[in-house]
Amino acid sequence: MKSSKLLLAAACLCGGMAHAQQGKSGKLEFTIKGQLGNVAEPAKVFIIYRNNGMRGDSAEVKNHQFTLSGTAELQQKTTLYLRQGGEPSYSRRPMDQLTIYLENGTIEVTSPDSLQHAKVGGSQLNIDQQDYLNSIGNLKELQAEIIAKYKTETDSVKREELIGDYKQMDVMLQTGMAGFIQSHPRSLVAMHVLRNNFNPSDNVELASNLYNSLSDDIKNSSSGTLYKESIENVYKLAVGKVAPDFAAKDMLGAEKHLSDFRGKYVLLDFWASWCGPCRKESPNLITSYSKFKHKKFEIISFSVDQSADAWKKAVAEDKYTWTNLKDNAMETESVAKLYGVTALPTNLLLDPAGKIVAMNLRGQELEKQLAQILN
Repeated sequence: MKSSKLLLAAACLCGGMAHAQQGKSGKLEFTIKGQLGNVAEPAKVFIIYRNNGMRGDSAEVKNHQFTLSGTAELQQKTTLYLRQGGEPSYSRRPMDQLTIYLENGTIEVTSPDSLQHAKVGGSQLNIDQQDYLNSIGNLKELQAEIIAKYKTETDSVKREELIGDYKQMDVMLQTGMAGFIQSHPRSLVAMHVLRNNFNPSDNVELASNLYNSLSDDIKNSSSGTLYKESIENVYKLAVGKVAPDFAAKDMLGAEKHLSDFRGKYVLLDFWASWCGPCRKESPNLITSYSKFKHKKFEIISFSVDQSADAWKKAVAEDKYTWTNLKDNAMETESVAKLYGVTALPTNLLLDPAGKIVAMNLRGQELEKQLAQILN
Protein backbone atom coordinates (compact mmCIF):
# COMPACT_ATOMS: atom_id res chain seq x y z
CA MET A 1 0.00 0.00 0.00
CA LYS A 2 1.62 3.25 -1.15
CA SER A 3 0.57 6.14 1.03
CA SER A 4 1.53 9.01 -1.28
CA LYS A 5 -0.60 7.45 -4.00
CA LEU A 6 -3.48 6.76 -1.67
CA LEU A 7 -3.67 10.43 -0.79
CA LEU A 8 -4.54 11.25 -4.37
CA ALA A 9 -6.38 8.09 -5.37
CA ALA A 10 -7.98 5.04 -3.88
CA ALA A 11 -8.40 1.58 -5.19
CA CYS A 12 -11.56 1.07 -7.21
CA LEU A 13 -11.56 -2.63 -7.45
CA CYS A 14 -12.44 -4.55 -4.32
CA GLY A 15 -12.91 -8.31 -3.99
CA GLY A 16 -15.83 -10.00 -2.31
CA MET A 17 -15.78 -12.94 0.04
CA ALA A 18 -17.94 -16.01 -0.03
CA HIS A 19 -17.51 -19.01 2.22
CA ALA A 20 -20.14 -21.68 2.70
CA GLN A 21 -21.55 -22.35 6.12
CA GLN A 22 -24.96 -23.96 6.29
CA GLY A 23 -27.59 -23.90 8.99
CA LYS A 24 -30.12 -26.63 9.78
CA SER A 25 -32.24 -25.73 6.76
CA GLY A 26 -29.30 -26.12 4.41
CA LYS A 27 -28.58 -22.42 4.60
CA LEU A 28 -27.15 -20.24 7.33
CA GLU A 29 -29.68 -18.63 9.67
CA PHE A 30 -28.92 -15.21 11.13
CA THR A 31 -30.53 -12.70 13.47
CA ILE A 32 -29.31 -9.13 13.81
CA LYS A 33 -30.26 -7.45 17.09
CA GLY A 34 -29.59 -3.76 17.43
CA GLN A 35 -29.58 -1.32 20.32
CA LEU A 36 -29.25 2.26 19.10
CA GLY A 37 -29.21 5.17 21.52
CA ASN A 38 -29.89 8.68 20.32
CA VAL A 39 -31.58 8.09 16.95
CA ALA A 40 -34.39 10.13 15.45
CA GLU A 41 -37.39 7.87 15.00
CA PRO A 42 -39.05 6.83 12.78
CA ALA A 43 -35.90 5.08 11.71
CA LYS A 44 -35.22 1.98 9.65
CA VAL A 45 -32.27 -0.32 8.97
CA PHE A 46 -31.67 -1.92 5.58
CA ILE A 47 -29.52 -4.80 4.38
CA ILE A 48 -28.73 -6.37 1.00
CA TYR A 49 -27.24 -9.85 0.82
CA ARG A 50 -26.90 -12.92 -1.39
CA ASN A 51 -29.62 -15.56 -1.13
CA ASN A 52 -30.53 -17.10 -4.49
CA GLY A 53 -29.59 -13.80 -6.06
CA MET A 54 -29.49 -10.46 -4.31
CA ARG A 55 -32.05 -9.94 -1.56
CA GLY A 56 -33.01 -6.79 0.32
CA ASP A 57 -34.56 -6.65 3.78
CA SER A 58 -35.33 -4.01 6.40
CA ALA A 59 -36.57 -3.51 9.95
CA GLU A 60 -37.97 -0.52 11.83
CA VAL A 61 -36.18 0.87 14.86
CA LYS A 62 -38.66 1.03 17.73
CA ASN A 63 -37.73 2.27 21.20
CA HIS A 64 -34.12 2.36 19.99
CA GLN A 65 -34.14 -1.36 19.13
CA PHE A 66 -34.47 -3.45 15.99
CA THR A 67 -34.39 -7.13 15.03
CA LEU A 68 -33.75 -8.44 11.54
CA SER A 69 -33.72 -12.19 10.83
CA GLY A 70 -33.25 -14.23 7.70
CA THR A 71 -31.45 -17.01 5.87
CA ALA A 72 -28.63 -16.76 3.37
CA GLU A 73 -27.02 -19.21 0.99
CA LEU A 74 -23.51 -18.57 2.30
CA GLN A 75 -21.45 -16.76 4.87
CA GLN A 76 -20.74 -13.26 3.61
CA LYS A 77 -19.55 -9.77 4.32
CA THR A 78 -22.24 -7.14 3.83
CA THR A 79 -23.37 -3.71 4.98
CA LEU A 80 -26.11 -2.57 7.34
CA TYR A 81 -27.62 0.85 6.53
CA LEU A 82 -29.65 3.26 8.69
CA ARG A 83 -32.09 6.03 7.80
CA GLN A 84 -33.32 8.31 10.60
CA GLY A 85 -36.13 10.79 11.04
CA GLY A 86 -38.35 9.23 8.40
CA GLU A 87 -35.86 9.92 5.62
CA PRO A 88 -36.68 7.69 2.62
CA SER A 89 -34.25 4.96 1.59
CA TYR A 90 -33.95 6.47 -1.92
CA SER A 91 -32.65 9.80 -0.60
CA ARG A 92 -29.43 10.90 -2.30
CA ARG A 93 -27.75 11.64 1.02
CA PRO A 94 -25.33 8.80 1.89
CA MET A 95 -26.82 6.40 4.40
CA ASP A 96 -25.20 5.78 7.76
CA GLN A 97 -23.65 2.32 7.49
CA LEU A 98 -21.80 -0.49 9.24
CA THR A 99 -19.91 -3.51 7.90
CA ILE A 100 -21.07 -6.83 9.34
CA TYR A 101 -20.70 -10.54 8.55
CA LEU A 102 -23.74 -12.74 8.04
CA GLU A 103 -23.27 -16.14 9.66
CA ASN A 104 -25.20 -18.60 11.81
CA GLY A 105 -26.33 -17.13 15.10
CA THR A 106 -27.11 -13.76 16.57
CA ILE A 107 -25.23 -10.65 15.49
CA GLU A 108 -25.24 -7.82 18.03
CA VAL A 109 -25.07 -4.14 17.07
CA THR A 110 -24.86 -1.46 19.76
CA SER A 111 -24.31 2.27 19.41
CA PRO A 112 -24.89 5.48 21.36
CA ASP A 113 -26.32 7.00 18.17
CA SER A 114 -25.47 6.15 14.55
CA LEU A 115 -24.15 3.00 12.91
CA GLN A 116 -20.94 4.90 12.25
CA HIS A 117 -20.16 4.64 15.97
CA ALA A 118 -21.57 1.16 16.46
CA LYS A 119 -19.83 -1.89 17.83
CA VAL A 120 -20.52 -5.39 16.51
CA GLY A 121 -20.35 -8.74 18.23
CA GLY A 122 -22.35 -11.82 19.11
CA SER A 123 -21.12 -14.19 16.39
CA GLN A 124 -17.44 -15.04 15.94
CA LEU A 125 -16.79 -13.24 12.65
CA ASN A 126 -18.41 -10.09 14.01
CA ILE A 127 -16.32 -10.32 17.17
CA ASP A 128 -13.31 -10.54 14.86
CA GLN A 129 -14.61 -7.58 12.85
CA GLN A 130 -14.79 -5.49 16.02
CA ASP A 131 -11.25 -6.56 16.91
CA TYR A 132 -10.19 -5.28 13.50
CA LEU A 133 -11.97 -1.96 14.00
CA ASN A 134 -10.31 -1.62 17.41
CA SER A 135 -6.90 -2.32 15.86
CA ILE A 136 -7.14 0.64 13.46
CA GLY A 137 -9.06 3.04 15.72
CA ASN A 138 -10.03 6.28 13.98
CA LEU A 139 -7.05 6.38 11.61
CA LYS A 140 -9.17 6.09 8.47
CA GLU A 141 -11.38 8.97 9.60
CA LEU A 142 -8.29 11.08 10.28
CA GLN A 143 -6.91 10.24 6.85
CA ALA A 144 -10.20 11.26 5.26
CA GLU A 145 -9.91 14.62 7.04
CA ILE A 146 -6.39 15.06 5.67
CA ILE A 147 -7.55 14.26 2.14
CA ALA A 148 -10.33 16.85 2.48
CA LYS A 149 -7.81 19.48 3.64
CA TYR A 150 -5.39 18.53 0.86
CA LYS A 151 -8.03 19.09 -1.81
CA THR A 152 -8.65 22.68 -0.69
CA GLU A 153 -5.12 23.65 0.40
CA THR A 154 -3.26 25.85 -2.10
CA ASP A 155 -0.02 26.43 -0.19
CA SER A 156 2.59 23.95 -1.49
CA VAL A 157 4.45 23.75 1.83
CA LYS A 158 1.28 22.91 3.73
CA ARG A 159 0.30 20.35 1.09
CA GLU A 160 3.64 18.61 1.63
CA GLU A 161 3.04 18.65 5.37
CA LEU A 162 -0.34 17.04 4.82
CA ILE A 163 1.28 14.33 2.69
CA GLY A 164 3.76 13.72 5.52
CA ASP A 165 0.95 13.45 8.05
CA TYR A 166 -0.90 11.05 5.80
CA LYS A 167 2.16 8.85 5.38
CA GLN A 168 2.69 8.67 9.14
CA MET A 169 -0.90 7.61 9.69
CA ASP A 170 -0.63 5.14 6.83
CA VAL A 171 2.32 3.44 8.53
CA MET A 172 0.28 3.24 11.73
CA LEU A 173 -2.70 1.91 9.79
CA GLN A 174 -0.64 -0.77 8.03
CA THR A 175 0.91 -1.78 11.35
CA GLY A 176 -2.51 -2.12 12.97
CA MET A 177 -3.95 -4.12 10.08
CA ALA A 178 -0.92 -6.39 9.82
CA GLY A 179 -1.06 -7.03 13.56
CA PHE A 180 -4.72 -7.95 13.32
CA ILE A 181 -4.09 -10.39 10.45
CA GLN A 182 -1.26 -12.10 12.30
CA SER A 183 -3.25 -12.36 15.54
CA HIS A 184 -6.34 -13.81 13.79
CA PRO A 185 -4.89 -16.49 11.47
CA ARG A 186 -8.07 -18.59 11.47
CA SER A 187 -10.48 -15.76 10.67
CA LEU A 188 -11.96 -14.95 7.28
CA VAL A 189 -12.05 -11.34 8.45
CA ALA A 190 -8.25 -11.40 8.45
CA MET A 191 -8.29 -12.71 4.88
CA HIS A 192 -10.65 -9.93 3.88
CA VAL A 193 -8.48 -7.26 5.52
CA LEU A 194 -5.44 -8.67 3.75
CA ARG A 195 -7.07 -8.83 0.34
CA ASN A 196 -8.62 -5.36 0.50
CA ASN A 197 -5.66 -3.46 1.96
CA PHE A 198 -2.41 -5.12 0.89
CA ASN A 199 -2.10 -5.20 -2.89
CA PRO A 200 0.66 -7.70 -3.78
CA SER A 201 1.78 -5.49 -6.66
CA ASP A 202 2.71 -2.77 -4.15
CA ASN A 203 4.76 -4.99 -1.81
CA VAL A 204 4.71 -8.65 -2.75
CA GLU A 205 7.06 -9.71 0.06
CA LEU A 206 4.82 -8.19 2.72
CA ALA A 207 1.72 -9.65 1.06
CA SER A 208 3.32 -13.10 0.94
CA ASN A 209 4.41 -12.98 4.58
CA LEU A 210 0.95 -11.95 5.78
CA TYR A 211 -0.73 -14.56 3.60
CA ASN A 212 1.57 -17.29 4.90
CA SER A 213 0.71 -16.32 8.50
CA LEU A 214 -2.87 -17.51 7.92
CA SER A 215 -4.14 -21.00 8.65
CA ASP A 216 -4.44 -23.53 5.82
CA ASP A 217 -8.26 -23.51 5.80
CA ILE A 218 -8.32 -19.73 5.38
CA LYS A 219 -5.64 -19.82 2.68
CA ASN A 220 -7.71 -22.45 0.88
CA SER A 221 -10.93 -20.41 1.05
CA SER A 222 -12.21 -18.78 -2.14
CA SER A 223 -10.75 -15.41 -1.12
CA GLY A 224 -7.48 -17.04 -0.09
CA THR A 225 -7.16 -18.84 -3.41
CA LEU A 226 -7.73 -15.61 -5.35
CA TYR A 227 -5.20 -13.76 -3.23
CA LYS A 228 -2.60 -16.50 -3.76
CA GLU A 229 -3.15 -16.16 -7.51
CA SER A 230 -2.57 -12.41 -7.30
CA ILE A 231 0.73 -13.01 -5.47
CA GLU A 232 1.81 -15.54 -8.10
CA ASN A 233 0.87 -13.09 -10.86
CA VAL A 234 3.09 -10.41 -9.33
CA TYR A 235 6.07 -12.76 -9.38
CA LYS A 236 5.15 -13.78 -12.93
CA LEU A 237 4.88 -10.13 -13.98
CA ALA A 238 7.87 -8.78 -12.09
CA VAL A 239 10.16 -6.09 -13.48
CA GLY A 240 12.43 -7.73 -16.05
CA LYS A 241 9.86 -10.32 -17.13
CA VAL A 242 8.33 -10.26 -20.63
CA ALA A 243 4.68 -9.22 -20.49
CA PRO A 244 2.41 -11.96 -21.88
CA ASP A 245 0.98 -11.33 -25.32
CA PHE A 246 -2.76 -11.02 -25.89
CA ALA A 247 -5.33 -10.15 -28.53
CA ALA A 248 -8.21 -7.71 -28.07
CA LYS A 249 -10.36 -5.41 -30.18
CA ASP A 250 -10.13 -1.64 -30.44
CA MET A 251 -13.02 0.82 -30.71
CA LEU A 252 -13.46 0.06 -34.42
CA GLY A 253 -13.53 -3.68 -33.88
CA ALA A 254 -10.04 -4.29 -35.24
CA GLU A 255 -8.01 -6.95 -33.42
CA LYS A 256 -4.80 -5.77 -31.83
CA HIS A 257 -1.97 -7.79 -30.30
CA LEU A 258 0.41 -6.52 -27.65
CA SER A 259 3.23 -7.89 -29.80
CA ASP A 260 2.17 -5.45 -32.55
CA PHE A 261 3.79 -2.70 -30.49
CA ARG A 262 7.25 -4.27 -30.18
CA GLY A 263 9.92 -1.70 -30.90
CA LYS A 264 8.17 0.93 -28.77
CA TYR A 265 7.95 1.76 -25.10
CA VAL A 266 4.37 0.93 -24.13
CA LEU A 267 2.33 1.90 -21.09
CA LEU A 268 -0.31 -0.82 -20.64
CA ASP A 269 -2.92 0.87 -18.45
CA PHE A 270 -5.92 -0.99 -17.00
CA TRP A 271 -8.86 1.28 -16.18
CA ALA A 272 -12.66 1.67 -16.29
CA SER A 273 -15.08 4.52 -16.95
CA TRP A 274 -16.54 4.18 -13.43
CA CYS A 275 -13.15 4.32 -11.68
CA GLY A 276 -12.66 7.81 -10.22
CA PRO A 277 -8.90 7.49 -9.58
CA CYS A 278 -8.45 6.22 -13.15
CA ARG A 279 -10.19 9.25 -14.58
CA LYS A 280 -8.11 11.57 -12.39
CA GLU A 281 -4.98 10.13 -14.00
CA SER A 282 -6.17 11.11 -17.48
CA PRO A 283 -4.44 14.54 -17.56
CA ASN A 284 -1.14 12.91 -16.57
CA LEU A 285 -1.46 10.36 -19.36
CA ILE A 286 -2.29 13.09 -21.87
CA THR A 287 0.76 15.13 -20.81
CA SER A 288 3.13 12.17 -21.09
CA TYR A 289 1.69 11.07 -24.43
CA SER A 290 1.95 14.52 -25.99
CA LYS A 291 5.59 14.83 -24.89
CA PHE A 292 6.84 11.39 -25.91
CA LYS A 293 4.57 10.00 -28.65
CA HIS A 294 7.13 11.04 -31.26
CA LYS A 295 9.86 9.12 -29.45
CA LYS A 296 8.54 5.59 -29.90
CA PHE A 297 6.14 5.75 -26.95
CA GLU A 298 2.59 4.38 -27.03
CA ILE A 299 -0.21 4.01 -24.51
CA ILE A 300 -2.66 1.12 -24.53
CA SER A 301 -5.61 1.99 -22.33
CA PHE A 302 -7.31 -1.31 -21.53
CA SER A 303 -10.85 -0.98 -20.21
CA VAL A 304 -12.59 -3.55 -18.01
CA ASP A 305 -15.97 -1.88 -18.56
CA GLN A 306 -18.92 -4.16 -19.17
CA SER A 307 -20.70 -1.44 -21.14
CA ALA A 308 -19.17 -0.58 -24.51
CA ASP A 309 -21.16 2.67 -24.56
CA ALA A 310 -19.77 3.78 -21.17
CA TRP A 311 -16.26 2.89 -22.36
CA LYS A 312 -16.55 4.88 -25.60
CA LYS A 313 -18.11 7.85 -23.84
CA ALA A 314 -15.30 8.00 -21.28
CA VAL A 315 -12.65 7.72 -24.02
CA ALA A 316 -14.20 10.70 -25.78
CA GLU A 317 -14.63 12.74 -22.60
CA ASP A 318 -11.06 12.16 -21.41
CA LYS A 319 -9.63 12.66 -24.92
CA TYR A 320 -7.76 9.35 -25.17
CA THR A 321 -6.22 9.66 -28.65
CA TRP A 322 -3.98 6.60 -28.29
CA THR A 323 -4.79 2.87 -28.59
CA ASN A 324 -7.94 1.90 -26.68
CA LEU A 325 -8.86 -1.73 -26.13
CA LYS A 326 -11.66 -3.28 -24.14
CA ASP A 327 -11.66 -6.26 -21.85
CA ASN A 328 -14.68 -8.29 -20.82
CA ALA A 329 -14.27 -9.02 -17.12
CA MET A 330 -16.91 -11.76 -17.39
CA GLU A 331 -14.71 -13.82 -19.70
CA THR A 332 -12.88 -16.68 -18.00
CA GLU A 333 -9.61 -15.92 -19.76
CA SER A 334 -9.80 -12.14 -19.77
CA VAL A 335 -6.69 -10.03 -20.23
CA ALA A 336 -7.27 -8.44 -16.83
CA LYS A 337 -7.18 -11.92 -15.29
CA LEU A 338 -4.09 -12.82 -17.33
CA TYR A 339 -2.34 -9.83 -15.78
CA GLY A 340 -3.69 -10.46 -12.28
CA VAL A 341 -5.43 -7.09 -12.11
CA THR A 342 -7.17 -6.81 -8.73
CA ALA A 343 -7.27 -3.01 -8.40
CA LEU A 344 -7.73 -0.05 -10.70
CA PRO A 345 -5.87 1.77 -12.02
CA THR A 346 -3.02 -0.67 -12.70
CA ASN A 347 -0.31 -0.06 -15.29
CA LEU A 348 2.92 -1.55 -16.60
CA LEU A 349 5.62 0.20 -18.60
CA LEU A 350 7.18 -2.10 -21.22
CA ASP A 351 10.42 -1.65 -23.14
CA PRO A 352 10.71 -2.22 -26.92
CA ALA A 353 11.38 -5.94 -26.29
CA GLY A 354 8.16 -6.26 -24.28
CA LYS A 355 9.92 -6.51 -20.92
CA ILE A 356 8.41 -4.82 -17.85
CA VAL A 357 10.57 -1.90 -16.70
CA ALA A 358 8.19 -0.30 -14.15
CA MET A 359 4.75 -0.76 -12.64
CA ASN A 360 1.95 1.44 -11.29
CA LEU A 361 3.39 4.80 -12.28
CA ARG A 362 1.10 7.60 -11.12
CA GLY A 363 1.02 11.37 -11.27
CA GLN A 364 4.33 12.74 -12.55
CA GLU A 365 6.13 9.42 -12.03
CA LEU A 366 5.36 8.29 -15.59
CA GLU A 367 6.63 11.53 -17.15
CA LYS A 368 9.83 11.40 -15.07
CA GLN A 369 10.46 7.77 -15.98
CA LEU A 370 9.95 8.42 -19.66
CA ALA A 371 12.18 11.49 -19.54
CA GLN A 372 15.02 9.38 -18.11
CA ILE A 373 14.55 6.72 -20.78
CA LEU A 374 13.72 8.69 -23.92
CA ASN A 375 15.45 12.08 -23.57
